[in-house]
Amino acid sequence: MQNLNWDDLRYVIVLSRTGRLATAARQLHVDETTIARRVARVERALGSRLFERANGQLLLTETGHEVLRHAEQIEMGVCGIKSVATGLDDRAAGTVRLTSVALIMNRILLPALPEFLRAHPQLQLHLVSEPRNLDLGDREIDIAVRFARPEQDYRLVARRICELPYGVFGAVGYSTEKLPWVTYEESLSALPLARWLAEAVKQEPDLGPGLIVNDSDLAMNAVHAGLGRSLMPICVGDHDEGLVRLSGAESVLTRELWLLVRSDLKHLARIKLVIEWIERVFAEMEARCGERAKAMK
Repeated sequence: MQNLNWDDLRYVIVLSRTGRLATAARQLHVDETTIARRVARVERALGSRLFERANGQLLLTETGHEVLRHAEQIEMGVCGIKSVATGLDDRAAGTVRLTSVALIMNRILLPALPEFLRAHPQLQLHLVSEPRNLDLGDREIDIAVRFARPEQDYRLVARRICELPYGVFGAVGYSTEKLPWVTYEESLSALPLARWLAEAVKQEPDLGPGLIVNDSDLAMNAVHAGLGRSLMPICVGDHDEGLVRLSGAESVLTRELWLLVRSDLKHLARIKLVIEWIERVFAEMEARCGERAKAMK
């Protein structure tokens, strides 16, 4: 016996209800030949005729009636699955996998997370802090917050969240004139932050070698410990009472922040909810940063 295909059974169900190839073809938006071919495939798989012609109509045989009964049960099951899936899609519940670099996760998103999760107790966030860009297309991640404009990818939807201005920061209570620079390792030398810091080191050769790190959040912790000066987002550094801005009111560079989401998930309620929350967090952060900038002028 050949394998049965649910899609072929759909044609049997519709033909049994209409009794005519032309009517069934119109309902399924195919031609009559396709209906006849699909029904014949089911008959070959079962080794039995399902329809017989009488009075200009196609009527079910005895075997056809039995097959129809089971096929309609399958149809109900498929409809039930679709209903459940649609219900889940419309509910703000389930797990959302979100990735970004540690600095964004720890300093911007995590502080805003408790209130969000209290408001949506059925939602679970799976946070992945990674310096490398995880592949959303391979379904490792649902949403990503990243620096730099992403390359075109039909599997993803991308939009710019904001621009992050950067400044130089040091730890409160340390002599800033003698602080070396906290810089980035060679593998990160192409980053705008790393290039800016490399030039800054050249301007002050007498300070000697400073600390080298591979992560911006680690750089911030090093600055906190009094190990040196480094670049960090102004909105993050200004919000930290243990840090002092050394570069004045103007930013020394600006970086774009982008939000990426898998295109096949963008319609889900839980995904929309997390995206709206992320955008709100950064909008509020930008507003605070703008007020602070006005106060410094």
